[in-house]
Amino acid sequence: MSNPLRAAACGATTLIAGGALALTTPGIAEARSLAETMEGSQLHRPGALAGPQQRVHTSRVALRNKSSLRNRNSRGERHARMLAALQRTIRKQRAQMIAQWDRKAQRAIQHALRQLGRPYVWGGTGESGYDCSGLVQAAWRKAGVRLPRVSHDQYRRTEPKIAREELRPGDLVFFNSLGHVGMYLGDQRFVHAPRTGRNVSIDRLKGWYQSRYVGAVRPGWKPLPEIPTRLW
Repeated sequence: MSNPLRAAACGATTLIAGGALALTTPGIAEARSLAETMEGSQLHRPGALAGPQQRVHTSRVALRNKSSLRNRNSRGERHARMLAALQRTIRKQRAQMIAQWDRKAQRAIQHALRQLGRPYVWGGTGESGYDCSGLVQAAWRKAGVRLPRVSHDQYRRTEPKIAREELRPGDLVFFNSLGHVGMYLGDQRFVHAPRTGRNVSIDRLKGWYQSRYVGAVRPGWKPLPEIPTRLW
């Protein structure tokens, strides 16, 4: 059995034993391991990607951000369209309700106007004549709306109460501490049964009637749905 031969070359030791060749160069393996470790840490450190890899990473992030923004914009647009559609539906419903009330009011007005010239009769409801509350009660009955018999109750038990600047034809207008009532016709005019010795007639909201004006109500009115400003 021969002894192993040892020879030094360029700081490396070559060991030949039993026909096997082994290269054991001090420092090179450690340096290679350190370089690989540093390279791995550089790849995992934020901003460490370079060249094509960095550009691919940046492009992917930009695409994700753009997609997220597009999705948010799309949801906002859908929300706006849904809200606008709901608002259109509610406005249409409100218009239909107002038109329905206007038709009833016109039937009541037409009945009241057909009574022009009929005499004022205390407690009268139509057979021989009318008093003020009897006239408006009979008129709105023709439109399918029931009212109390006397003017005080007609005001107190009928909703809604209406501001003078918001009067519509068909509203009831009250005077003299609720002791007198007429039906508004528009253009500051109203039809009523004034008092004993006078007939059913049309007067204007001025003079004595303006000074004794109390308020107004809207018979048969249903509250309108609110127009939404958001979906929920």
